[in-house]
Amino acid sequence: MTTRFGERVRDGLEATGRYAASNQRQVFAVVAVTAIISLGVGFSAVQMSMGMTLYINDDSQTANNWESLKDTYNTGNNIFVIVESDQLYDPETIRAIDRLDQQYGSNVDSIESVTSLADIVRRGADGEIPETKAGVRSAIARVEQRGPVADEMVNRLTPEAGTTIILASYGDVDRYDRGAFLPERGADVVYSSVKSETAFAAMPPGMSTTITGQPVFENAAFGLMLPEMIALFGGAFSLIFIVVYLVMRETVEKGWHVILPLGTAMTALLYMMGAMGILGYDFNAIMLGVMPIALGLGIDYSLQIHSRYVEERRAGNNSLDAIGIATRTTGRALLIAMGTTVVGLGSLLVSAVPPVRQFGVTSAVAVLAAMILAVTMLPALLVRFDRDGHVATETTSKSSDDWLQAVLHRFTSSVTGGHPLITLGIAILLVSGGVYAYPQVEPKQEMMDFWPQDLAEKNDMEELSETVESPKVVYVMIDTDQAYTPETFRDIATYQRLMIANEQVNAVQSPVTSVQMATDGSIPQTQTGLTQTIERLHNTDGMTDVRDPDETPSTIVLSFYVDDIEGESVRSLITAFETNAALSLTTAEDVRITGKPVLNRNVIENVTAGLTPMTLLSFGLGLSFLAFAFLSIRIAAALVLSVAASAAVLVTGAMYVFGIPWNPLTITMSSLTLGIGVDYGIHLFERFEYEVETQGQTQRGAAATAVAKLSRPIIGSSFTTIFGFGVLMISRFPVLANFGRTTVLAISFALLTAFTVLPAVLTVAPILGSPPESNPIDTDINQHTDTDTPSTNDPTTSD
Repeated sequence: MTTRFGERVRDGLEATGRYAASNQRQVFAVVAVTAIISLGVGFSAVQMSMGMTLYINDDSQTANNWESLKDTYNTGNNIFVIVESDQLYDPETIRAIDRLDQQYGSNVDSIESVTSLADIVRRGADGEIPETKAGVRSAIARVEQRGPVADEMVNRLTPEAGTTIILASYGDVDRYDRGAFLPERGADVVYSSVKSETAFAAMPPGMSTTITGQPVFENAAFGLMLPEMIALFGGAFSLIFIVVYLVMRETVEKGWHVILPLGTAMTALLYMMGAMGILGYDFNAIMLGVMPIALGLGIDYSLQIHSRYVEERRAGNNSLDAIGIATRTTGRALLIAMGTTVVGLGSLLVSAVPPVRQFGVTSAVAVLAAMILAVTMLPALLVRFDRDGHVATETTSKSSDDWLQAVLHRFTSSVTGGHPLITLGIAILLVSGGVYAYPQVEPKQEMMDFWPQDLAEKNDMEELSETVESPKVVYVMIDTDQAYTPETFRDIATYQRLMIANEQVNAVQSPVTSVQMATDGSIPQTQTGLTQTIERLHNTDGMTDVRDPDETPSTIVLSFYVDDIEGESVRSLITAFETNAALSLTTAEDVRITGKPVLNRNVIENVTAGLTPMTLLSFGLGLSFLAFAFLSIRIAAALVLSVAASAAVLVTGAMYVFGIPWNPLTITMSSLTLGIGVDYGIHLFERFEYEVETQGQTQRGAAATAVAKLSRPIIGSSFTTIFGFGVLMISRFPVLANFGRTTVLAISFALLTAFTVLPAVLTVAPILGSPPESNPIDTDINQHTDTDTPSTNDPTTSD
């Protein structure tokens, strides 16, 4: 099956390796300069980012609505201050709440409005705070009697006995650059200011405050991102170094030479950083997993080249010939595996979630860079530090680990290869279970579930949800030519009544409700009356303040306070908002619904929206690439279906069993499984092909020999990858921890299917045509030991 194209590829790889080994200074200079430039670009352009808008396309209607709300109305983000007191209606407590209200509104520039119980009391007492508890209670009662809107407002601000909330709303906030990787977030600016103002305010005995809300929680999680990235990368590096050292220490010339392949893989990360800077990508909770993953995938290429170089040196070849043979043979298999991985990762570009697309591109760049460096920088390093100390010994010629090869040879001969139909039947049964489980795996319903759960701020959020009836806000922006007219206000009043009738909607705040509270529930009949009422309300307290109509003459924003709902309930509520708007807002030209619950639902729906298309595209592209590389659809199908596809389906079954949800990272599982599984499959297939066509073995014997001979490098390679990915399992970010579990399962199943399903397929399927009938060769493992003289006719040289 040798082709001219295949020969040219091998010739090119060999020439590249020889050139790099012969021109070490030039290679080192080019790598050093480009790596330094990449690092500089990365440090100057790449930062940490967090927030739900990262997971929505910038040009989508959802993103535009959210940005419009924040830019135009300076609202959308809400910080809740929970106030608890055993003397809540004491005038001193109300005055303390009023001081906090005033300080937040006056001293925190970003805050647009503040609503508190003090506003209610002042509203019911002609702008003053009464001197007695009875007076405070009477003021509140007078407001409650002004209609259902006012009553709902009081209930919202006093959710339970002894507890009230202060709601501070803001929109966009200027950000300040704190240096590489660490921009200061708007939430950090506002939270710090609110925290300072709260600390400065004098409070009576028995009164306590808790500052919470989604911006506060996100800001706390953001503070963990850089330490988390350093910890994950450091853990991945340490574990991979230990594994590489244990695997390679008996074969390398000097112990420290195990650093060479690891250093090559790390250099690839610098190019990845440069690519992120050029493409405008930032680190976020999803992209935190890129560095340990890229290290885990990239080390495989260098390990394979290094191992083959050592083998050739111990066989008696000089350093230049050894590197030429290593890059010619191993390089070809790795080139095909790299191409398949990059193509598979490319399928992530169809995802509706921007960080997933960025993850695919960045990982592909890292893998491509690792492959290029493995056939350029690594050969130069290997020859540079070669001290002619590679000596073939009895230990290295006949490994003390032959027991593993013997066990796997016997297992393949008697089980998977000996009873291939039974093996395939069991595999089909297990895969069928995975197919059944695929639609049963569900995503998490809240973006909050993707972030660290062991934070004090998370506990505060849970307390808020348990205490406050309406911890979430949905905003409705109504666009019309004549926003501030009696006709429009009456339509909006009808719309608000329809929505309040929904059991999940508890209160609404808007210019219409402010007018109703000022007029005992009615809407002025004339334009003059409405205008005069709005003028009186402009620049009043936060509860009834109405924006100057001249600022936004064509838009009115309604703030609906809703239950702590999630999942499909959010989508149902959004539909109710849209349906009622169509029924009642007859004068509206456009109605836009936004808010954190809407953003959250959009992201969650996007997570799985592209899952099936990405999976099909990934495997379709991988199959096409392999068919081109091997010029055989049968070989491509055997590799993809028996190893990668089987492993991917088994992973979904395991996800269902272990309760691992879909998230923006676990949906990349199919692409990664394809790249990892095909890598193992290609190595096994090429050894199988060599044993059949060159050594004359039967398909069963060739499959057993391929599994036995490649068990050590494939298992060693898989362990380095497992540790590279597996370190994610200890992440405090659930989105990363679940991804770590998923990828460890993917690697494990890829290894399992490569050593069981693929040999069974190779035994029974006519992939290479009929095996030779004459001159059969004994398939005993001892007759095919590594002491055979290596040559360029090695199994990895055939097309």
